[in-house]
Amino acid sequence: MRKSWLVFLLSISAYVLAAPVELKVNLRVGNQPLQWGQTYQTPQGQRYQIDLLKFYISEVALVRPDGREVRVDGLALAEFKRDGPTQGVSVMKLDVPAGQYRGLRFNVGVPRELNHLDAGTQQLPLGVNSGMYWAWNPGYIFYRLEGIAALPEGNQKWVIHMGTDTFRIPVRLHDLQTRRVQINIPPGGGVIALNLDVARAFEPGPGGVFVDWRKQSLRQLHGLSPETSLLMSVVYFNMQTAFSLAQ
Repeated sequence: MRKSWLVFLLSISAYVLAAPVELKVNLRVGNQPLQWGQTYQTPQGQRYQIDLLKFYISEVALVRPDGREVRVDGLALAEFKRDGPTQGVSVMKLDVPAGQYRGLRFNVGVPRELNHLDAGTQQLPLGVNSGMYWAWNPGYIFYRLEGIAALPEGNQKWVIHMGTDTFRIPVRLHDLQTRRVQINIPPGGGVIALNLDVARAFEPGPGGVFVDWRKQSLRQLHGLSPETSLLMSVVYFNMQTAFSLAQ
């Protein structure tokens, strides 16, 4: 009986000490805030606009100074649509113990155990109504970026749809060696703000390979053919460093 009361009191204590935290995202192109309708250039000089961005965040954990992780259950679908806000957008709510942390980690994608369930039985943010399910390829789109390229023949739509368990993007924003990365969560809760540089997707890869919208086959980037699979790997590598903690 005494042990049961001790477990009960510890669980109540953990609940009382938990602080509400909002995870917010600012969209960037380089170091500038993303603006809908504005034309940007890739490193290769191709002109483009962004129209839509959606991605899953899962397996979130805050990292304590001693390296231990405070893991947070849940899955969120971040959604940015044209004419909607691009700065300070709340994408996930967390409950974590107040205190000092040395960073944050999460994955962009759906955990494997959820990625292969019957989508017809799942509720939002999963399921067939999420706008993130591949009917032709079992599983979810983890990162969906779409826009318009200004080409000599006129404006052409392009998409980057990253998915499958292979392309779940690990984001690691912690530093245990120095005090450069610090996240303070007061007892009353707070905000963790992230910057996401969407232009990182267009950085060139090994041998100078890049997403070249002049080629019609590269305007629908899903990673199926040998040519698009290589580019998807480049985008995947670039996206691991696209997120940063906002100062």
